Amino acid sequence: EFAALAGDAARRRGELLRQRAGLSAEMPLKFWNQQAHFTTPAGGTPEKAIRGLASAGKILKRFGITPEEIAERTGAPLATLLEFLNGEDQYSPFVMVDVEDAVALTEESIDRARLGAVRVFTQEDWGRALPFYRPGGLKLEGCVDDMLTVLPEVAKGREPRDYPIAGIVWPKSEHPDEIAWVCDVLAEIEKKIGLEENQIKLELLIESGYALAQAVAMTSVCAHRLVGIIWGIADYSADTNLPAIRNDHPVCDWARFEIVNIAGALNVPAIDNMTLNYPTPIYRGKDLTSEQTLANKEKVLGALQEVYDDAVHGMQLGMSGKWAGHPAQLLMVMLAYRGAIPAEKIQEDLREIEAYGQSVAAGAGATMLGDGHQAYMADRATDRHLRARLRRATAWGSLPPGKALELGLITEAEHRQLMAS
Repeated sequence: EFAALAGDAARRRGELLRQRAGLSAEMPLKFWNQQAHFTTPAGGTPEKAIRGLASAGKILKRFGITPEEIAERTGAPLATLLEFLNGEDQYSPFVMVDVEDAVALTEESIDRARLGAVRVFTQEDWGRALPFYRPGGLKLEGCVDDMLTVLPEVAKGREPRDYPIAGIVWPKSEHPDEIAWVCDVLAEIEKKIGLEENQIKLELLIESGYALAQAVAMTSVCAHRLVGIIWGIADYSADTNLPAIRNDHPVCDWARFEIVNIAGALNVPAIDNMTLNYPTPIYRGKDLTSEQTLANKEKVLGALQEVYDDAVHGMQLGMSGKWAGHPAQLLMVMLAYRGAIPAEKIQEDLREIEAYGQSVAAGAGATMLGDGHQAYMADRATDRHLRARLRRATAWGSLPPGKALELGLITEAEHRQLMAS
C-alpha cells in the first residue's frame, strides 16, 4: 500500500542529500592548521614570516622580556610558551604574502611586490606553513595582473602536485557575482597550467556591512574552493561608522557570530581580525635612558597581553584562528589557540570517546560521562563535538596521526600526508 510512497520519498531523499552535499566540500585536513595567519608584505622580506616564531624569540630578548614575565602578565601557559620558543618547528601555521594593502600604488612598488611574491613562493622552504597569496581586490586596477603574473609564474618547472601556492585571500569581497568571477579566473589559470580543478583554494575577507549581508550568497558560489572566512575589523568599522575600532564592540561581536555560523555551515575555519596595537617600542635608538627602556618593555608587554586577550575572546566566540602582523603577535595568538586544546584536554577527550564507544557497543545510544560536577549526558552529538576538536588537534600536530586514524578522525590518505610532512 505504501510502496509507491516509499519509493518516491527515497528518491526525493537522495536528491536532498545531493543538494546538501553541494553546499560544501570536504576540506583537506591541512587547512584546519590556521590558528594563526601571519600577513607579510610581498615587497619586503616575506621569507622571515615563514619561520615567524624564530623572530618572536629574538624580539623578546631585545626588550629583555622573559617567558616567565609573559606568562605572569597574560595568564598564558608557561610550558606551552617555552615549547613554542625552544621547539625545532618554528614555522608559522599560515603565511599570507600580500600585494594589496601593504603595497604603495606605484608601478615600481607593485612590480617589486609581485617579484617578491614569486621569489618567496618558489625559493623558500615552507615546511608545514600554508602558503597563501593576497592579490589586489576588485577595485584596484592591477588585481587581474596580480593573479595572472604570479599564479602562472610560480608553476614553471613544477609538477601540479608541487604547485607552491595553497590558495589566495580575496580582499574586500562584496558580491556573489564578484566571487564567481574570481573562481572563473582561478579555474582558467588551473586549466592553462595543468592543475587539478579547485586546487587553488580561496579565503574571503569580510570587511564591510554589505559583505556581511552578502556572506551566505558569496560563500555559496565558491563552496568547493573555500577554506576560510576572515573578519576584517578596520574596514568594517569605517564602513559602518563605528566611533572607534574596538575589538569587543557589540556590533563587531555580532559580525563574528554571523561569520562563525556561516563558516560552521560550510565546515571551514572562521578567522578573527588583527589586533592593531603592535608590540613595538615607544622610544628607538641606541642611547636610551633606563626609564625609556623600561617604558618600551612595559609597552610591549601590554601589547602582548592585548593580542592574547583578543585571541581568547574570539576563540571563545567560535573563531578558529586569528590574524597577526608581527612575530610576537604570532606567538601570542598561537599560545591562545593551543590553550583551547591543551594536552590534558586531548587525553580527557580520548577517554570520553572510548567510554562512549563502549556504551554504544553495549546497546546504549546515550550515557553519562565525566566525574562529579563535570558529568554530562553524552550521545552522537557530543561525540561529534569531541571528534571535531580532536581532528583539529591532529591538524595542529597535537594528536599523533596514528591515533587519529585509529579513531576514524582522519582518512588513510590524510594519515599518509601527515606522516610525509
